[in-house]
Parts: sequence; C-alpha cells; structure tokens
Amino acid sequence: MLKNTSRRSGITLVEILIATSVFSLFMISVFGVFEYSRAGFETGSWRIQRQKNAQTFLLRLKDLLERSNHPYQVAPNGATVRVSTSPIVVNDAWFNKVASTTNNGIMYFSITSPYVPEQPELGQKERKGVWKGVGLDCKDKTLKLYLTGVWDQMPAHTPAEIGSPDTTMFEFGKTDGDFIMSLSDVAAAGVYVAAATQTADIKRPTVFLTVELLFEHPKSRQTVQIAETMTAAIVDRELAAIETRSAGSFPIP
Repeated sequence: MLKNTSRRSGITLVEILIATSVFSLFMISVFGVFEYSRAGFETGSWRIQRQKNAQTFLLRLKDLLERSNHPYQVAPNGATVRVSTSPIVVNDAWFNKVASTTNNGIMYFSITSPYVPEQPELGQKERKGVWKGVGLDCKDKTLKLYLTGVWDQMPAHTPAEIGSPDTTMFEFGKTDGDFIMSLSDVAAAGVYVAAATQTADIKRPTVFLTVELLFEHPKSRQTVQIAETMTAAIVDRELAAIETRSAGSFPIP
C-alpha cells in the first residue's frame, strides 16, 4: 500500500501576525513621512501668509504714523501755526521693549488737516480742518488697526488729548477713508522711540518710532516664530510728544 507523501501547504497564524506587523510598521513610517511633509508645508504656508499680512499691516500703520500731527492753522502769510498739542500715546507695557500681547490698547494718536480761516480780501472762505483718530488694539493675540473720524467710535479709554482740537476749527464725524484691519497670531509686540538727527530745518525735529511684532504658529507642535519690524519717521515731533500710560492701561474686555 502506497503512502501519501504529499504535504498540505498553508499559512500559519504566526506568519499572518508577522506579515501584519511588518505591514503596520511600513504604513506607520509612510504616514509619518506624510505627516511630516504636511506639517512642513502648513508651516511654510503660514510663514508666507503671515509675513505678507504683517508687511501690509505695518505699511498701513507706518503711513498713518507719518501723517500723525499736531492741529495747525494756516496763517494769512501761508505759514502754519500750531493750535494745540496732540501726543502719540503708548501703553508702557510695550514701550521700548518687546512683551507678550494682552487684551489691551497699545497706541493711540490723531491726524488732522489744517484749519484755513476766512480771508475776504483774498476771496478765501473758511475751511475747517478734519480730525481722524487712530488706534492700535490687541485682543486674543489679534491686532486691530483702525482709522475713524467719529470720536464715539474710539474706545472709551482713549486718552482725551487724542481728540482735543477746537471743534470750531476742526470737524469730527467725517468718515471718508475710515477703515479697520486685523492681524492674527501676534504673540509679542514692542514700540521703540528715538530722536532722529536734526534735519536742515532745525525747527522741525523728527522722531523714529519702530514697531516690532513677534508671531507664533498657533497649531504647530514645535514653536514656530517669525518677526517683522517697521520704522516710521515722524516729522515735527519731539520725544516729549510721545507719551506713555502705565502698563495695564486701556483694558479691552
């Protein structure tokens, strides 16, 4: 009688477990590479977008700062005469240092066009100046920059000196050009002020005001930061015209 010498082939449970483990390790490595690539792409996109937004934001702030001024009246001979003093007010929490952002106002100032009095002999009618208020606030790591011609639209804690021009000479309520813009992921900020070298016209001193912002990626597992700075040259300003308020001023609920 012949014996059946053929052996039955098959896959054992141990072999299945080994194959499954190898496949799992392979898939984990694949997904790890994918996640690393995705995170790198997201971080790079965040950097590009945040830098672009920050540069636009800071350029707008620079333009406003360089237009900030004291209220003036145009004299009959064409010269400008200062009517009153309007400071740039900075929260001391960020004055000449970089500090973490909190829910507070950072800086306030005003922009006014000059008052032109009536001059009948020249056929010139009275033309009132126009007041604009500017604020830079921070809440939940988001900066808000705004320009408004309506005093009531400024925060209640805005220093009174920002809106102090004589209402018989300067108009409030003009909304042409008013805007609001925001910038997110701002982890820290700083406002630095220094007197510039006198220009040829020694009667018009200049102050350099630099704003430094530090951004932090809100979702990255590792700390990802970028910094952007802007310097504005503010003519007809002395250091005394840059005033500070104690840290914690201008709270924003």
